[in-house]
Amino acid sequence: MILKGYLTGIGYGLLCLLLSLILYKLGMPKKYTRKVVHILVGFEWVFLYHFFGAGIHFLAVCLAFLTLLAVAYKGRLMPMIASDADNAPGTVYYAVAMSGVAIVGCFLPEIMLPFGVGIFCTSMGDGFAGLFGQLITKNNPKIYGGKSLYGTLANFVFSFLSAIVLSVVFDMQLAVWQALALAALSVMLELLIGRGLDNIAITWGVTALCYAFMYFPEINGYLAPILITPLVIAFALSKRALTPGGVAAAIGVDLLISVALGNFGFTLLMTFFGVAVLIDKIKKRAKHSDSVELKGDCRDHMQVLVNGLVPALSAVLFFFSGYGFFVIAFVTSLGEALADTAASGTGAFAKSVYDPFRLRKCKKGLSGGMSVIGTVASLLGASMVGAVALAFGAVDW
Repeated sequence: MILKGYLTGIGYGLLCLLLSLILYKLGMPKKYTRKVVHILVGFEWVFLYHFFGAGIHFLAVCLAFLTLLAVAYKGRLMPMIASDADNAPGTVYYAVAMSGVAIVGCFLPEIMLPFGVGIFCTSMGDGFAGLFGQLITKNNPKIYGGKSLYGTLANFVFSFLSAIVLSVVFDMQLAVWQALALAALSVMLELLIGRGLDNIAITWGVTALCYAFMYFPEINGYLAPILITPLVIAFALSKRALTPGGVAAAIGVDLLISVALGNFGFTLLMTFFGVAVLIDKIKKRAKHSDSVELKGDCRDHMQVLVNGLVPALSAVLFFFSGYGFFVIAFVTSLGEALADTAASGTGAFAKSVYDPFRLRKCKKGLSGGMSVIGTVASLLGASMVGAVALAFGAVDW
């Protein structure tokens, strides 16, 4: 049985490489021959799992191919799997991803089924994403990092189907929404990570999330921050909504709030961030010629901490104490932060601004100045935070 497994596993891998070489010699561009190997090699997991399950034999075959591909890449011996664009050793990283999980499988055998989902999301999802992105050139816009719309949709569809099929065949009992979440994670990692490293990130990331779905159902309460945080960070950097220091501070605040309050805390935090970014962008359209001072729309670490430190502290105190008072403090502090942001942002459009303590008009942008439109926006901003908290059942009317 073991010998048959070695012969089948190694033979199939070599057959995939041979098929790719033949297609390359027949004139197929290497951007396609690479994807042929990328897609077919995923089925290597089926053979190895069938014959070996988890353990040293599974790992030995992975390490053998890792060595072969690394030597071939260094010596440029397999042009049909090399990349002309960035010379990234994507196929080598593929073998690294499989070997890494195989090592874990020697100590944690139950990870091998989630590993199957991870490797098929890499082979089928990422593989077909590349094919669709290269074959469909008309009306196929780039959406992020040079990745195309149809390629991204193909990744999502094939990753979802991979998760569903494997769940049915191996009785993994994944829910449809969990398969959708795994596909979404596959897409996110493929969009954000380049130079072949997405082969490692997708395999390991989807494997970890699938494992958590199967054995740690409490992960469901943290799904929103797991899936959305990287996209929000990428958006903030690409749109210059945050400085690098602001991003670092935001990650810290997000981590504390998400760990302490899960989906609820993250959703409330994203409500603030989304509305604040929108207000900052709209504010740029206002005429600032008569303004004393207006903050830039790219927030730094101090602005992030001013708005996020009290909510983060409240969330942490609730996590350790369990007192509902700190949830109220968390909601209130974010409500105040969004109220202030909404007031100052929309106040830039006001025709008249008043100093309520001196009972006279003042220039826009002066701290303490109030306007009708700013006050109404402040009320709406705070109410929006309260409505989200109410929807989660964290507060009552």
